[in-house]
Amino acid sequence: MKNYLYVLLSAGLMLSACDDNAEKTTYTDEFSAPDYLIEFGKMFKEGVQKVSDAPVWLYTNIGGGIPNTVVIESDSGLIIVDTTLKFEDGQKTLAMIRERTDKPVKAVIYTHHHNDHVGGASAFVSPDDAASGAVPVIAAENFVREMQDENAVTIQIMGMRALYMYGTLLGNDGDGKDYLVGLGGRIKPGTMGYVEPNTFVDGKREMIIDGIRMELFQTSGEAASHIAVYLPDYDVMLSGDEIQGPTFPNLHSLRGTKPRDANKWIDAIDTMRTYSPRAMVPSHGPIVEGQQEVERIFRIYRDAIQWTHDQAVRLINQGYTQEELAEALPELPEHLSITPWTREVYGTVKHSVRNYFTGYISWWDGDPATLNPTPRVERAKRMIALMGGRDRVFAEAEKAVAGGDPQWASELLTPLIRVDHDDKAARELKARALKQIGYGTLNTNWRGFYLTGAMELEGDVDSIAIQNRLRTRFNASAIPSKRLLELLRYKLVPEDAGDKHLIVTFNFPDRDETFSLELRNQILAIHDGPLENANATLTLDRTTYDAMIRGETSFAKALLSGDASLDGSKLDVLSFFGSFDLETKAIPLVVR
Repeated sequence: MKNYLYVLLSAGLMLSACDDNAEKTTYTDEFSAPDYLIEFGKMFKEGVQKVSDAPVWLYTNIGGGIPNTVVIESDSGLIIVDTTLKFEDGQKTLAMIRERTDKPVKAVIYTHHHNDHVGGASAFVSPDDAASGAVPVIAAENFVREMQDENAVTIQIMGMRALYMYGTLLGNDGDGKDYLVGLGGRIKPGTMGYVEPNTFVDGKREMIIDGIRMELFQTSGEAASHIAVYLPDYDVMLSGDEIQGPTFPNLHSLRGTKPRDANKWIDAIDTMRTYSPRAMVPSHGPIVEGQQEVERIFRIYRDAIQWTHDQAVRLINQGYTQEELAEALPELPEHLSITPWTREVYGTVKHSVRNYFTGYISWWDGDPATLNPTPRVERAKRMIALMGGRDRVFAEAEKAVAGGDPQWASELLTPLIRVDHDDKAARELKARALKQIGYGTLNTNWRGFYLTGAMELEGDVDSIAIQNRLRTRFNASAIPSKRLLELLRYKLVPEDAGDKHLIVTFNFPDRDETFSLELRNQILAIHDGPLENANATLTLDRTTYDAMIRGETSFAKALLSGDASLDGSKLDVLSFFGSFDLETKAIPLVVR
């Protein structure tokens, strides 16, 4: 399955290169970055490390990206663990490997489904060899479902948020200078080379691949699909992202994910601790050697996670709201702060504890006044009036910026922009405030949102163009047909579906597949095979349907060209498709 998130990030990078000459705001503030952030970036250099007394090699930040690739070498072959962010980085990694050995790749292991761990796989194993089982591609039993849920179901909004969080639109100069993701490096455009897994780990599985003994076990902490790998003959633990790198972990990702289970994450690290490994090889950051040092990092890291989780739950039980949790728990206590492993460069305590509130209690703060609040735009209008009108609010925001309080200024300006998206002065002043905050922010996720949010306010983020680029770059052919059709579920508009009950059968002769799509009760159900009472049957190759998904053709054009044929009611098919919103939409995050 294609990783949609990566395609969107690449589309955003391509777009940002087109906008360098856009007119900028008249405000100027000298760019800066925290000293530690600049020093932190020096830790992530392209190179190769080796575990002492073990045939385990770590290829770090190849192509300037954020992930590592682990290579386990046997007498006659190689086992690849995590495959970098994109195909080009995988190719470069393989070329570096070939400088040392010509041994063939005997297996690929994905520690989890995040795109920076799976994107370069086809550089190491061909999709045909994976599909035939000639080369094992190993992952957790829930890997495929988790990958679809995170990288397809909410791709439009989550993908846009990722563009901001990773600083993808910032470019290399200006506000993008010295920018890096908190796991090291930058996300750069390229080709997605994901290959579907063919071998799965359910619980724990001992394997011998090309003479290398391995214990693979599900951990399910940082990602629900996570596995770790232990090499008993060498006493080496491959921790994947359960140790997310030399930074406080992202216990919740601001780009948008399902809640990450803190207790499973703690258990995952404790399980790895039971092996007392002499070396730990993470998928971000450097190799750690020495049993005592590995245990020290394991223990502090898991204790920092537990402290954050447990203290959030304690205060939730005392009636604290999301905002109050962040105020009460602004950072880790000193005894859990060890540089670099728990410095808040990637995750933060503040945004993690808010997520625990949602995960345990829901979005609601318990005050009945917030159950059915005044609509946000109407509330903004009334607040502006109470504060003395637009000009008064703007003047106070200017004072706040001049007085060194850009946070308060940004909050004052938000209702002005909410009421009037074209209030250029308010947008420019809020952009200035966000930049001032962003320049002083150590956490790279927050920094990305501040600085890219300023770009949006200045008119340098074109959401529709990004979405259109996504459609044209989208390789739907890599997605199994049923999963691709299931994405239509999230495009159905209840008002347009009304009381329709329609069944349209899709035949894909080039793949010898048939599915029936049933529209009923304002939902879409996908069935394997034909249904007897179908209103119509569409016959078209998957290549034609993929082109429709990319916007290169339409249902009507496919019928006229003969690329699709229809048996049954054309009116019913038109009514069926008329129940879905397939248009590209702008997704602003700040100007809304």
